Amino acid sequence: MKKIRTWQLCRTGTFGQDGAKITDKDLQEIVETFEPTRPVSIGHDSAHGDSFPKFGDVLAIDGIYDDPRHRGEKVLVGMVVLHPELEKQFSDADDGNGCYKGWSVTIPRRASDGKRYLHSLAICGATPPKIPGLEQLMVKSCYSDGDKVEVFDFNDAIDYKDASIPEEIPMTEEEKKKMEALEAENKKLKEEVEKNAKDEEDKKEKFSDSQEYADMQKKISDLEASRKEAVVKGVCDKFADVPAGLKDNVRKVAGVLASASESFEFCDKDGNKSSKSALDLFSDLISGLIAAPKKDDVTSRQFNADEFNDKGDGGKDAPDWAKLAQNM
Repeated sequence: MKKIRTWQLCRTGTFGQDGAKITDKDLQEIVETFEPTRPVSIGHDSAHGDSFPKFGDVLAIDGIYDDPRHRGEKVLVGMVVLHPELEKQFSDADDGNGCYKGWSVTIPRRASDGKRYLHSLAICGATPPKIPGLEQLMVKSCYSDGDKVEVFDFNDAIDYKDASIPEEIPMTEEEKKKMEALEAENKKLKEEVEKNAKDEEDKKEKFSDSQEYADMQKKISDLEASRKEAVVKGVCDKFADVPAGLKDNVRKVAGVLASASESFEFCDKDGNKSSKSALDLFSDLISGLIAAPKKDDVTSRQFNADEFNDKGDGGKDAPDWAKLAQNM
């Protein structure tokens, strides 16, 4: 029987007397370069000798998480299995209760690319680990098939899936039949929806090709032409006094503007707003031109304004300039 222990392997920060620093990038590189399994040794020195036995394995890297006890820091979590003799030094409630307590990682840089990798995990004894406060998060006891799996979870910050729960619960024969019936019904409904949608689309296509649709479009076109003709006639009749040479041009311009749908908004001096079409503006323009005074009338009014009498007889009696001078 073996127990798989979920341990915090290391975390970001600055540690030890030499101020060794572990960064987020270092943790990411350890995840990338990890090659299972990595040995567990007692103390760091024993990891450098080929003759020393290993006392367990780091099976896998679980991931990188926010450190709940150190705000702003990240923690690397891994799965560890210990040798049965070393297991006796560790309880399921904390990180050690015998001669050994705590652990420490060796994470050198590879010569090939300079990335950090997990070389080994050392169990600490009299010398405390450089990274203090690393915790045991969970313990899973691995039994043979059919036995009850006992799980001890000491941290709610990380959600670990209980291996005793199967990935999929087998369905009974009755449940399978109900599921098959539901799938068949869903398939039938889907086919009906697709068929109805296709029928509606076919109806639209057939109607657009029918004589009824063509007749309706012609009727709409004729009505629009009649409306346009009536509007143009109304404008032309309104300006019967326009010179004969310009009437044809007025009709042509009115015909073009009658088809325009754009309108223009105006505001008078009192702030009242009104909207006019292009044809309305053209009509106002023609009306203004017709109502404008002729050149002869303007010249006559300018001349009369300089007169000194109000007889209105065209200035036949000349003013007596000497008498005017005596009165001034």
